Amino acid sequence: MRRNASLCMVAVALPWAAAQSTTPASSPPLSTSSSPALASGTPIPVIGVKTGIDKVTGKPPARLNINGLWAKGGAQWNLYILALSELQALNETDESSYFAIAGIHGFPHSAWNGVGHVDGAPSNTGFCPHGELLFTTWHRPYVALYEQILVARAVEIASRYPPGMLPEYLAAAESLRAPYWDWAMNPTLPPAANKINMTVWAPEGPKTIPNPLYTYVYQRPEVQQGFGGWLTSRPQTFRCLGSGGVLNNATESNDGLLLSARDLTGSVYDIFTRVNTFDGMRSSSFENPHNLIHIRSACNGTMSDINWSAFEPLFMLHHCNVDRLVAMWQMINYNNSMFTGNISSNGQFGTPKGTVITADSPLKPFFRGPSATNDNTTAGGPLEFHTSNTVANISVFGYTYPELPDWNLPAKARAEQVKAKVNALYGNKAGDDGATTLDTGPLNRMGKGKIMNYWVVEMSVERAELAGLLPATVSLFIKGETIGRMSLLGMPCEGVETQEVPVQDVKVGNGTLKDMDRGSVVHYLLNEVGVGVTGADGSELSVANLPSLGVVVLGMEYSPRTNETSFPLFNGKVMRWPVEVRQDLGMKRRRRTVVRM
Repeated sequence: MRRNASLCMVAVALPWAAAQSTTPASSPPLSTSSSPALASGTPIPVIGVKTGIDKVTGKPPARLNINGLWAKGGAQWNLYILALSELQALNETDESSYFAIAGIHGFPHSAWNGVGHVDGAPSNTGFCPHGELLFTTWHRPYVALYEQILVARAVEIASRYPPGMLPEYLAAAESLRAPYWDWAMNPTLPPAANKINMTVWAPEGPKTIPNPLYTYVYQRPEVQQGFGGWLTSRPQTFRCLGSGGVLNNATESNDGLLLSARDLTGSVYDIFTRVNTFDGMRSSSFENPHNLIHIRSACNGTMSDINWSAFEPLFMLHHCNVDRLVAMWQMINYNNSMFTGNISSNGQFGTPKGTVITADSPLKPFFRGPSATNDNTTAGGPLEFHTSNTVANISVFGYTYPELPDWNLPAKARAEQVKAKVNALYGNKAGDDGATTLDTGPLNRMGKGKIMNYWVVEMSVERAELAGLLPATVSLFIKGETIGRMSLLGMPCEGVETQEVPVQDVKVGNGTLKDMDRGSVVHYLLNEVGVGVTGADGSELSVANLPSLGVVVLGMEYSPRTNETSFPLFNGKVMRWPVEVRQDLGMKRRRRTVVRM
């Protein structure tokens, strides 16, 4: 399989808006409408969706699981598919088009909403700050912008239905919110995303259209081809290419995702239970399983390349779920729900490298709407940018999630209810065997007065040593069996990447590591763990060429949770044992690999 060109080796900048638009014959017709903000020359503020909010309680509609929304069908599903289809059909030069919104993230490395490149900033990346604490907070207004435009389109479509259907469809449109894909609970592609065509009830009646969740067709090949890399040869997004021209081989995608099921669920539950400050997400965050989804769902396709990934229809489903996990974590850790320290930026399209970042730093290119403290429009001044602090609470954007209780409840009661949801969703799974009882799930044995051991392996590597080879995956093996993975996307190009992988449930004989005493676990891991580094195309890299690669066993102690509304309690003690980095190609390979020396 061919490898995508790494932008850590090349710099590409393209003024995409200057190109002319063409329409593929298989695409829906282009809409000639444009956003009022663009036409008037004023910025598009990210304010979220204000329709559908309960007038009595003030509670906003919830973003729903894509699988549930699809299974229910009806007016809201029809509007979601139709709105997404029309959004994809908008002329790509419209700043409210699918292409333009996707292009904020990576390619085409261009200005958006009047926010452009600044001196000292890299030119080979988009606005997204991957590998930084801003990762989760930046994506919140990004997804909210997409949702804001999507729902506005749905409301407009609803107004076209005949009088007898109009009330139902207007209500459905106003309460519509962008759905999420819970890959930690169900690590397979959403079935709705695997269908080539979709039949919906449109204003004019039943209608079969190309499924906008299946692929996005680029309207201007001459612009897309200027991005560089082998993905430019594809006229549309794809995941795992199948025989006979099949764009998305769902079986291959699902096989890869299911092989990572323990990593996904284990990492998510580990973060919920062990990380209790936002600053603590520097080494263990939801970005880690997020990276794994980008690589595992795509088979070296669009989703695996950070500069292309936002064009893939799975992207917003994926990032809605990341935002959901973060929102749940914030409600649990309500006293530490935002970072308080500062970091040095890796540099993005609108941010110079080395910029000191705090929770009050601008999340470019996303403007806030006018408010009592942010209304410069009357004086002719510019709007202010969102910051991590201004987006800390999701209620500012007019949505919630099914797992989040009423904000009117006391903070402690809200936290306990969300903990119960987390335990039920992610705490009751043990490895690849699926759901088990509360007594056998990872970290989930209940009991008072017990002190138990918990095991994590920390991996770290300097990204610059992988220049030209990203994206890549660092895997831990024992006797050829994978016990954990660290996935690195194509950006940033340099900086030390550190991830912690829980190995509590690694099988040893007839038991697991958690059933062994501390000395036996340390001896076993120090002598048995091997490392393999794999490129996106499946080729194996030599660890000898990665002098910074480090592997450390971390041992901790915790008291098991005492009820369904609590988490295991860690005492803060951490013991470290460095592991000799040994090449391990693994014994169970789906394809022959070549070791790069």
